[in-house]
Amino acid sequence: MIYEKQRLPLLCIGLYWFKNCKNFLVLAFLLVFKLFNDAPSLPMILGGILLFLLVCLIFAVLSYTRFTFQIDQTSVLVNKGLFIQKQTILPFERIQTIQENHYFYLRPFKLAEVKLESAASSSGEAEILFPALPLVLIASIEASKKAAATPQEPTAQAASGEEPTNNYATVFSGEETANPPLETFTLKFKEIFLFSITDFSVFTLVLVIGYNVLDNIPNLFAYASELQQLGLLLGAALLLGLLILFFFLAIARNLFRYYGFTVETNQQQLLITQGLFSKRHQTIPLARIQGLSVEQNLYRRIFHLSSVKLLLAAGSSSESDDTVYLFPILKEAQLTETLARFLPEWSFQQTALVKNPRPNFWYFCRWPLLLGLLAVGISAFFFWWLALIFFVFFGSFVLSSIWRGKIQGYQFLDNHVLLCQTIRGLSKVTAYLKKNKIQDFTVTTTYWQHKKGLGKSQLTIKTEDTLTESKLFYFPLTEAEKLRRWFLS
Repeated sequence: MIYEKQRLPLLCIGLYWFKNCKNFLVLAFLLVFKLFNDAPSLPMILGGILLFLLVCLIFAVLSYTRFTFQIDQTSVLVNKGLFIQKQTILPFERIQTIQENHYFYLRPFKLAEVKLESAASSSGEAEILFPALPLVLIASIEASKKAAATPQEPTAQAASGEEPTNNYATVFSGEETANPPLETFTLKFKEIFLFSITDFSVFTLVLVIGYNVLDNIPNLFAYASELQQLGLLLGAALLLGLLILFFFLAIARNLFRYYGFTVETNQQQLLITQGLFSKRHQTIPLARIQGLSVEQNLYRRIFHLSSVKLLLAAGSSSESDDTVYLFPILKEAQLTETLARFLPEWSFQQTALVKNPRPNFWYFCRWPLLLGLLAVGISAFFFWWLALIFFVFFGSFVLSSIWRGKIQGYQFLDNHVLLCQTIRGLSKVTAYLKKNKIQDFTVTTTYWQHKKGLGKSQLTIKTEDTLTESKLFYFPLTEAEKLRRWFLS
């Protein structure tokens, strides 16, 4: 499969034009206000708008003509750059992630945005970005990447000169496959809705602000005139209405983002498909998974639900601000069995966690307790409501710290996988870490903690451009020694 030098679809001129208009819109407004101190006439306004659109179009055409690419049997080569020409060569065997964004305005033309990422890709930035490519060409790239990752003997199909096919690429285009993925997980609409309404940050914000508004209205009413009372009622109703609107918008955002969420695997890579208006396909090789994080906030703990996040190596994630979920929401009873189906090389069978038999809760809660008492005591002399806020804020930290002391622990699932359980904020976090993915192991202790045989054990893995740490606070040093021996074995 060898392609000559090619250009992007003509539709990309429009994409570049829209991007230029969006990027330079603020600069154009500032320039207009600088040039025209007085109110400009209507012809001047229209002329300025047309000039701005024309300049953006010229730069869009130049960007389009300066972008060429070539695909052969071993690599993808891209030349781009308006004033400085940049050439990027990415061999298929170095491609770690292929992400497709099927935006609604590209679907009628059977096009999709494509990002090719390698280990050298920085967080949130792909090695190669195609604004739009035909689905047939995307399927060829997928097939070439798969062939480079798993070399095979020439088949009868290849000998006949037919185009190679790829199950995942066919799934992208919605066609039926003769060899379906080995495992498939689909998130139902009611599960997406449950995931949205149990979002801790959204629900807590609405609950706390709404409660404070309703709690303070009677006190304010006692010292207000009838007109002021009417204003207070209208203001409170408007605030609560905005909070409810914010709550439903947050739910709608999750519904649009995770609509049609599907995970498929062929035991070599994962294909994650999601999105309503912007349908996104992301291919993640299993070898790039650094670890798993199973998280359960207070609300989901009530319903025995958890979320499973992927901890990915650099170049495996799509966007720096976007969490990659393996399963956005899953019942606890199905967790172990479902994880084992999709990641058979990992061990998930739990027996009993190794915990601190006598946790020293004073160590865990001393700092939030002391700071909280100080903040509440000082603020109580000035504003009682501020003291109440500090009491709730630091009180939650104290409870979280005590909870961490009771629940944190670890377990060797086998000689290669470690389970580490702790508390982060008000959520229980269970991390599954592979030994060969752990970058370092650190034990920290003080003189007084050492006398009591306690210390902080920390395991670090590299994810994207950051380090993800699993910590066991004030844990027995004898257990830290067991962790060290396992890490070095």
